[in-house]
Amino acid sequence: MRAERVTGRVSYHGEGPVWWERWQQLRFVDMFAGDVLTLDGDRVTRVSVGSPIAAVIRPRLGGGAIVARERDLAISNFDDLSDLAGFVTLTDDEGFRSNDGGCDPDGGFWIGTLEYGFRAGAGTLYQLDAGSLRARPVVPGLSISNGIGWSPDSSTMYLNDSGTGITWAFDYDPVDGLCNRRVFAERADDGVPDGLCVDVEGGVWTARWGAGRVQRYGPSGKLDAVVELPPSQVSACCFGGPDLGMLYITTSRENLPEDAEPEAGSLYAFKPGVTGLPVAGFAG
Repeated sequence: MRAERVTGRVSYHGEGPVWWERWQQLRFVDMFAGDVLTLDGDRVTRVSVGSPIAAVIRPRLGGGAIVARERDLAISNFDDLSDLAGFVTLTDDEGFRSNDGGCDPDGGFWIGTLEYGFRAGAGTLYQLDAGSLRARPVVPGLSISNGIGWSPDSSTMYLNDSGTGITWAFDYDPVDGLCNRRVFAERADDGVPDGLCVDVEGGVWTARWGAGRVQRYGPSGKLDAVVELPPSQVSACCFGGPDLGMLYITTSRENLPEDAEPEAGSLYAFKPGVTGLPVAGFAG
């Protein structure tokens, strides 16, 4: 199976794609440009988040969006991000930055961090409570906290640690939090697990950085589908379109020579024959 290219080279490091019904559009970030990109028909528009890093964007249930920037979280009341402003600092340490994140089924926002030097165990996964608007560390000791998602019944949370090559699974409860951490899938010779998303059947789709593919793991953790792409640096994926039947895939040009992999930095899409879950929004 092979994904189709749907844009030209629009980003240096595309990441964090998200489809939101209110927008009826796909949004993603050009992480190291500090921009949010929107796929609008056959064109892509961009807006700065006021930071060197735009790590991830997710919609707010009441309108607007939440954006993870280099070392803080910012909120907008408007979908165009015209009033985006920081409100929670994750770290004052210039050696760290935000990475991937997402919203849980109960309206909380989760964001991972990493050290710029990629020191093993230096990263942390934080949860921002929608009520108190306070970020608390939940999973320390990660190397590169990355893609995150929840099972269709909300009982399991999946998390990629790109530094160790492990996709973790946790039992998830909105009151009691996380427990029963276990290995869901491990890196073999198929690239590093980066972003992820989950379909309505419980399949976990994981972008494989360095391998030019997205892989689907069934609920048991068994690999059962592979989608190939020309660029090697496949960064993230999400379901979108009016019926959530399209898998959108971001790619990256990070550290590539200018004349290498000319399609890297483009957006790709693939119809897998299964639909995704509606994106969870931030309730704060």
